[in-house]
Amino acid sequence: MVHYKDDIKPSPSTQIEHSSDYNENNIVMPEFTIDEDGIPYCTKQPGYEKIIAIKKQYPREFEKMLNCQHCDHYKKNDCYFPRSEIDKIEEDRVKQNIKCLLCGMKIDRPFSIMMSELYKDQYKVNLPVICCTCYAGLERGTFESTSKRRMILFFISFITSIYFLSMYLQTIFSFTWYSIIVIIVPFAFWGYISFRDLKSMYYLHQGRKYYKKLMNAQKREKTKEEIFKEKYTDDDDKNRHPEGAYYSPGYEY
Repeated sequence: MVHYKDDIKPSPSTQIEHSSDYNENNIVMPEFTIDEDGIPYCTKQPGYEKIIAIKKQYPREFEKMLNCQHCDHYKKNDCYFPRSEIDKIEEDRVKQNIKCLLCGMKIDRPFSIMMSELYKDQYKVNLPVICCTCYAGLERGTFESTSKRRMILFFISFITSIYFLSMYLQTIFSFTWYSIIVIIVPFAFWGYISFRDLKSMYYLHQGRKYYKKLMNAQKREKTKEEIFKEKYTDDDDKNRHPEGAYYSPGYEY
């Protein structure tokens, strides 16, 4: 599904508070950071420090704040992501069940998708949409071991489910028609578990292939041009962030 870019018309300067958060077009550029648990945050969200402070003490309230609907810039519609675009991302996340590229789990936090779109548009970096669990595993260097362990657990669950399904099939003909109706519920339950585990193993397998492909690409030998740029580019050029964007990333999924 393609969501075309929406023009952001600068509001009159008299209606916007002068703040370092705004660029010359009176637009706020989001800045994302990720904690040790792989949870993404937008640091331009008002009350950012208070939000991260309640993480351990009030986890439910903390989760409720990890979206743009509570942000003043969303309400004023002066963010790099227009309000209509943010609503579209959240709608697709819920209805289309957007999944993690590495394990297939549902993406629960819209910031994961928005960060990917921002990096793609601003820095030309294809940052895959991944869940917090996989990101934390990548940061700790344990992704391959944890994904392998998860595949083994899903395989054990799958085999167990298949066993119970076969047992039901063997005994189903010894029951009367009304008894069969009673066992349909557990039969359907174990069938669902089997299908879910099979899908999880497939997504984890595909995620591991994608991860290894990226790792092999990073290990390739650098060209002379890349070595030259890396050697003679100063830190200011390396860390320079683009400013003055008139358009939203043009969310596409």
